[in-house]
This record gives sequence, structure tokens and C-alpha cells, in this order.
Amino acid sequence: MKRSLVFKLFGFILLAGLVFSLAGVRPVLAQTTSQADLTLTNLGMAIPQTLTGPISEVNFTFNLPADWKPEGTATLDLDITAFFSSLVATESSQTLSGLVGGDLSVFLNDSMVGINTLQTSGQQILHYEFDAALFAPVTRDGVNILRIRWDGSISCLMNLLSSVTISPASKLTFGYNAIQKTLTLNDFPAPFVVKNSVQPVPLKIALSAKPSAGELRAAMILAAGIGQISNGQTVAEVISQADYRPTASTSQNVILVANNDTMKTLPLSTLGIASGLQANAGEGLVYFFKPLGGYGLLVSGDETGIVKAAQAVSADQVIAGGDASTMLVSGINPVAATTGPEDMTLDNLGVGELVFTRPNALSQSFDFFVPAGNQVRADASFDLVLSHSQQLDYLRSGLQMLVNGYPAVSLRLTDNTSNQALFKLIMPANLVHAGRNTVEFLAVLNTRDLCTAATENVAWLRVSSSSLLHLPLETAVGGSMVSKSFGDFPNAFLTGSGLDNVLIEVAPAEFGNIQAAAQLAGRLGAGLPDHTIMQLKTAFSDIVDPVLAANASLILVGEPLKFTSLTDKSQFPSLVFDNKNLLSDQSALELVTRPQASEDAGYLAIRGYDAITSKVLLAVLGSSPAGLTYAVDGLTSKQAAKNNFLIVTGKNEETGWLDAGIATGEIVTPSSLQTPVTPGVDAVQTFRISMLKWVVPAMVVLLAVMLLFLYIEIRLRLNKKQ
Repeated sequence: MKRSLVFKLFGFILLAGLVFSLAGVRPVLAQTTSQADLTLTNLGMAIPQTLTGPISEVNFTFNLPADWKPEGTATLDLDITAFFSSLVATESSQTLSGLVGGDLSVFLNDSMVGINTLQTSGQQILHYEFDAALFAPVTRDGVNILRIRWDGSISCLMNLLSSVTISPASKLTFGYNAIQKTLTLNDFPAPFVVKNSVQPVPLKIALSAKPSAGELRAAMILAAGIGQISNGQTVAEVISQADYRPTASTSQNVILVANNDTMKTLPLSTLGIASGLQANAGEGLVYFFKPLGGYGLLVSGDETGIVKAAQAVSADQVIAGGDASTMLVSGINPVAATTGPEDMTLDNLGVGELVFTRPNALSQSFDFFVPAGNQVRADASFDLVLSHSQQLDYLRSGLQMLVNGYPAVSLRLTDNTSNQALFKLIMPANLVHAGRNTVEFLAVLNTRDLCTAATENVAWLRVSSSSLLHLPLETAVGGSMVSKSFGDFPNAFLTGSGLDNVLIEVAPAEFGNIQAAAQLAGRLGAGLPDHTIMQLKTAFSDIVDPVLAANASLILVGEPLKFTSLTDKSQFPSLVFDNKNLLSDQSALELVTRPQASEDAGYLAIRGYDAITSKVLLAVLGSSPAGLTYAVDGLTSKQAAKNNFLIVTGKNEETGWLDAGIATGEIVTPSSLQTPVTPGVDAVQTFRISMLKWVVPAMVVLLAVMLLFLYIEIRLRLNKKQ
């Protein structure tokens, strides 16, 4: 059948169009779809994990970036090494096969994604495939849980021991589209704080280069709040608003701190901020916006309102009303720290019943507060009421109590303790300090039958809410005048409520001083419990309120010569600095060193100075912005922990010691310059001479009296004979 030329030409055009259309689609797909190649190291596995038979499991919690939308089929290649013991001794080193060792199951967010029956020992790779839609998106409380479970109960019944070791090199692969999701203010702290993110996005706090007093305090409160919300895992870097230039190619999230006056100078439309945002006098404004390359949060208001907005954000108390992007904060009323009664049950502390089960409820804790200037008496105790399952293997089970991270007691379990047993525990007074204290319980639960899974119905332990904490208090002897060291940071500053008794003095002019102060504020916040309203106070050193400074623990941040309290020697008299902010040879320290002229130096000093309120003074100083950075990094180093004075000249380049002058706040005269002691009279010789002056005459008199009595006695006898 003959075809016309027109028909052939039409077919050729259709074929060419189809080919070119497919070629044009492929680059588009390549631009919108990406592939994530992760390992279990990205999910938090630092070292290989061994699952021992008969039944054990391990969990990994992680989050994906906020703009990742997983698609398609995900694959998990588990790199494992299996071990099965044999009843029959083998004559070669070949891997054992032909036995049923057990089942290795993988769950993602409580959905089983695969199960493998292991019959071969040795190293092997197990392949699992599952729908990528099982990944949970980033939300306020969203988290992904990857659970790997080994069930070797079959081999256990055959008297076979088994174990499976999982390598961190195991691979997790899936495709995703990088698009911004529809997040709102109600998703906070996501996406700014995403715990255990496989790809953390930097967080910035954008602040005016010359902030007002309210903006400075709001920025420090936000930095402390980020530390509190993330438990110190996320560090918010403070940058100048002039340096914040959002681009689509740079991933970063930002918290923009700007009062009403600063708002008038910002390019709101460029940043993606709606115009016309306004809060009433004394109110704070929190606004969620989407700049290029990430997400943004605006914290604004007048000088009073901006602090309120920062306090609400830092306490993770953010909720939007009708507009899902805006919140107004009209009032902040933090609860003052109060001392509870001497005797408090766990119910009184708001804890309730503590139930311990495997695998994820073996550690629980609660906090109690000791006000500043007080200490716990030596007769403090804890009446612990507990009960537990009688199916536990008592030799391999127990309960340990830790006070502020230190082991205090370990309890042995028996059948007699299984039904409401009372343990009277001594609360070590030396482990309890002013401020927030943490009591943590760690349980170890194993069943008698090795082949029975230690599930919550057969392996459990309960601490009753009627357990009584007896905490008699007394006025602290010596208070904070006892020598402090850098190991006391930040706990020594947590004696108040929400850092209400802490003041950060920042040297003016250098923006790097504000950045360093924000890092310290983040570390302070990391030591506080969740949802604490921050009351941290900040001020520039040239305008600080003397009354405020006199009633708070102080942290000085910046160049030494910017602080009059250092130059007039009222706080650290033994420290003297020259006009280059370097330590002078006139300093009354045990050792004075000077860096080369071109080098930067950081200095750290800490001491307690008020016995009644337990106030502490910390100086974080630097001869330059680089030197100040060295000092901030050196504050939490291992070498600094036992010292109260530290000199830092670079990364891991530091020296420090316990200095008597720093500890006492007084100039201690060196031993070589001490006034020599004039030799005194020999005390022994003086005593002998004084004895001779009255003992000899007394003996002569006594001898004379004795002779007199002897003479009288002789005369009486002679008279009787006559």
C-alpha cells in the first residue's frame, strides 16, 4: 500500500518531536530529583553495634532537612557480621551454614520494612527496599525512628549462642525533591532547630551592627533559648544584618532581631517579610517568613516588647492564631524560684510514677531546686519505694541512682523487694549544689530465662510516686567564696530561675564581642530544663547599671581595658593589662607570660565573690577578636576544667593553673618578697628559766617544813620515853 508524501512527512515530524521532547524532559528531572546517600554514621551510629541473642534491638532517631521530600523506593543495605555457636566442633575456619540463627527485622517509624532469616555466619550484606513515603516530615515533634531487631530465640532453644554486629558503613539510599514545605509558626522549633538532622542547616541570628539595649538582650535570650531547646546541639551564630544576604544557593535559616526603629531600615520585601507588621506598645511580635535559601523568624517590637518576644521563642512557647505566621506577645510572667517544703514526694515534684521497661525506658530523671546561698544538710535522704517483676534475673538486674551525673547508690533486687519495698537512701550532700539538681535512675532488666524476650510485661520496675525526698537546708558556709574553677561553668551560674541572677557585660564597639557573648549564652541555656523562660540580663560595659551588676553573677566579655572594674582592680586585682590588652608584667600572678607582638591572646579567670548569694565572676577576655575566640573555645576544654586562670594563644594552645590571687580576689605577695620573720626566743629555754625562778625556792621551803616536822616527831618520842 502506497503512502502519500504528506503522510510520511507528518509521521517524521511526530517521531522527531517525540525524540526531542524526551531529550528535553531528562535534564528537567535531573534538576528536580536528587539522591541521598547516607550511612548509619549519619544517623548517629558512631561505632559498630552488637545485638546479642536471644532478643535485642537498637534504635536510631534522626530527621531529614525541612526541604527534603522523599520519593520513590528507598533501599537499606545492612553490612552485618553474624555469629552462631555450634554444638559440633568444626575442623576448619569456614563460616557456619545450614542452621537457623534467627530473624533480623528492620522497622521505620513502627512499620516493618523487611525481615531476613539468617542461616550463615560471617560478614554479609542484607538488602531491604521500602516506600520512601514512610519517612516522617519535619514538624514540631516529628522524628524518624529506625529500629533494627535481632530475634535469635530459635537458636537459643537449640543451646546456640548468637550475635549480629551492625557496621556504621551500612547504606541508606533514597530519592528526594528539594522543595520548601508549607511550614508555619506552629511547627516551631522546626525548621530552625531540627534534632539529629542528617544534614544540619546553619542557624543565624541577624542583629544590627550597633544594637540597642533591648535588641542586645533579645539576641542573648534567643541564643540561650536555642541552646536550651536543642540541648546544646545547635549553636546559633550571631551575624550583622548588613552581612545577611539570602540566596537560593546558600542554605541557612535566620532569626532576625529588629526593634521598631530598625525595621524601618530593612528591605522587608527583599527578605520576604510582609509590610505593615506592627505591635502595640509593650507587645512583642514573632513572624514566620521564607527568605531565599531557608526559613526566617522575625523577633520585633519596641524595647520592651522585643524582649518579651524573645522570651516566648526561647521557651519554645510559640503558637499562632488566625494568621499561621504571626504571634503577638503581650505579657511574660515568669514564676519566681521558690524553695519547696523539706519533705517532698515525687507527686509533689510533678514527676509521678516512674516505670522502667526495655528497650527505651531504662533511664528516667527528675529535677529539684536548691536556692542560692543554701546547701543541703548531711542528714538529707531519699525514701525510695519500688516494686518489680519477679521474673527478673536478680544477679543481672538492678537500679542505680545518680545525683548530678555522679553515682550515688546501686540497689540489689530480690523476691523480697518485688512488692512495694522501701529503701532509705542517703542523699550525698556534697553532690548537691545551689540551683537545679538532677536525680537520674538507670535500670538494668534481664529475665531469668535467656530465651524469653525481656518485654514490658515480664521485665519491669516501678518507682512509686509516694517516694519521699527529704532535703533539709541550711545557710551555705563559705558560699561561693570557695575557690571556683572553669569546670563549674555553667552550673555555678544556674542558681537562679531562668538565669535571672546572671548579667553578661559586653565590651562595646567590637561586634565580635557580641558574637562571643552569644556563644556563652547558648552554653548557659543548654544547662536549663525545657520550656524555661529566660530572664538573662545583658548590657554594654560602658552603660551597665551598678545596682544590677551588684546583685548578679557577672560574665565579662571583650577587651580588658573596656571594663573599668578591671582597670581599677576592684574585681581581679592581680590582673594588670597594658595598652595592647595584653597581660602586663605588673600582674601579681604566679606566672606571667606574654605572646609575640603579632600574636593574639585570650584570658580566662573565674572566682566566687559573695558567700550569701553564691555569686560568681567570670572574665572571658581577648587582646583581639581572634584572642577572644580562643578564650571562648578554651572555656570548656579539658585542661581548663581544674583551673581558675587560663591563657590561650591558639587552638589547643593554652596553659592554666589555680591561682591564689584569682581565687581570693586579693593580691597575694610572692613568697620571695615576703617580710622575713624575726627569730623569737627559744620557748623551751624560756620555760626552764621561769621554772627555776619559783620551783627551787618552793622546794627549799618544802624541805625546811619537812625537816621541821621530823624534828617535832623526834622530840615527841623522846618525851614519851622520859
